[in-house]
Order: sequence, then structure tokens, then C-alpha cells
Amino acid sequence: MELSVRARDVARPALEVVGLTVVAFLVALVAGVVFVVPLVALGYDVRTTAVLLGATAVGQAGFLAVGYAYARVRDVRVSVALPSVRDVAAVAVGTLVALILAVALSVLLSVLGLVPESVIGEAGMEDPTFLLGLAALSVVLVAPAEEWLFRGVIQGRLRQRVGPVPAVVGSSLLFGSMHLTNYTGALAPIVAGAALIAVVGGVFGALYEYTDNLAVPIAAHAVYNVVLLSVSYAAM
Repeated sequence: MELSVRARDVARPALEVVGLTVVAFLVALVAGVVFVVPLVALGYDVRTTAVLLGATAVGQAGFLAVGYAYARVRDVRVSVALPSVRDVAAVAVGTLVALILAVALSVLLSVLGLVPESVIGEAGMEDPTFLLGLAALSVVLVAPAEEWLFRGVIQGRLRQRVGPVPAVVGSSLLFGSMHLTNYTGALAPIVAGAALIAVVGGVFGALYEYTDNLAVPIAAHAVYNVVLLSVSYAAM
């Protein structure tokens, strides 16, 4: 009986946050479509940098809205404050760890023949300035929105019910799954790419647990994205 109760206590919040992730994805998708359709009707090319960045922005705004609504309903406390000196040090260390892991895992995927085809990379090949625009958007919206939803709300909700370590693991897996659409091609490389992102998400989750300040993983996520996108731009 005790095991049954424990399983139910774990399953309910897990199903909740999986459902929340699906809802957030659908809201972001619909928001992007609503943004793009009128532009197509007016004759704009949906592959232009301005349209792609605009669609990304409204999708991220959808993440914020869904996360905020869920946090209010479930009374999930999201801790955000100005970073202390300790927090800044955590950002520096966490970002470095995330970058090292990303590079190491990318090399491993290359050796295994599991390098996915990146949608972002393809857009950057069409117009390299897209990468710079996405880097800027990462600072002002992408990192705050994704960290709010996945670390602040989803990880926070899981922590309430199952503790910090399972919360970090669960939120990181969902974070990775949300990025499956970043890739095209065969299934195995797509899953491998999402798994890499999940590992990086685990670093951001650990930063949130260590500092209890969402500003820390937001900053680390933003710097991480800016570094990768800037390197990609320089390599074009």
C-alpha cells in the first residue's frame, strides 16, 4: 500500500509537468502560426530572418504565459533576485561546465555518427545575421522564458513533490524534449541532439538548486547561447 501511495505521489506531478510541457509547446506553436499567417498573406517570405525571429519571440512569450498561469494555479514559488557575487561566480562556473559538456558530447556524437541536422544552423546558412539576432533574443527573451518554464515552474513543482534531484532530472528531460523540433533528419540523431540539450539543462537546473535564484540559470543559459551562436556566426 505504501509503495502504491508513493508511486501515485510521484506519478501525479510527473504527468502534470509533462502535460504542461505539451500545452506550452502547443501554445508556442499556435502563437507562431498566428504571427506568421498574416505575414504570408501580405506576401512576406517566412524564411526571412525578421519573420523567423518574430515567430520565435511570440513562441517564447507563450512559454512565459503558460508557466506564469501554472505557477499561480499550483502556487509554485519561483525565486528571482539580483545576483550576488556568489551567484555571478556560479554563472561563470556553470556556463563553462555547460560549454565543456556540449563540446565533449558533440565530439562523441560525431564519432558515433549521430550528429543531427540543426534547423538553426540551416537558417544561419541562409542568412548568418539570423544567428546574431537569435543571440540577442536569447538574452532578452529565450533564456528568461525557457528558464522560467523549465527551471522555475516545472522544476519547482517537481521539487515540491519528489525532491530536488528528481526535479532537476525531470525538468532537464522535458527541456531536452522541447528541443526535438530544433533538428531534422533521422530519428536517432534527433534524439541524440535533444539528449545533449537535456544534459546542458541539467547544469542549469543544478545552478538553480544551488543558488535558489532563477537569475543565475537565466544568465548562464543566455551566455551559453550567445557563445555558441557567436562561434557559429564566426565560422560562416
